[in-house]
Amino acid sequence: MSDNVVKFRVPPKKPEPPQPKPPRGPMPNWLPFAVLFALALAIYFVSQSGFIG
Repeated sequence: MSDNVVKFRVPPKKPEPPQPKPPRGPMPNWLPFAVLFALALAIYFVSQSGFIG
């Protein structure tokens, strides 16, 4: 009797395509000023250390 049983295989699932990354939010208004301030501090401390002159 078991010879007449048809065994079904589950078809393999296709992998899902990667989801696109959500777009980043807008840049905060204070970020450019913070970058400029950090750059100014870096230039100041390098000039105080004597590497520039």
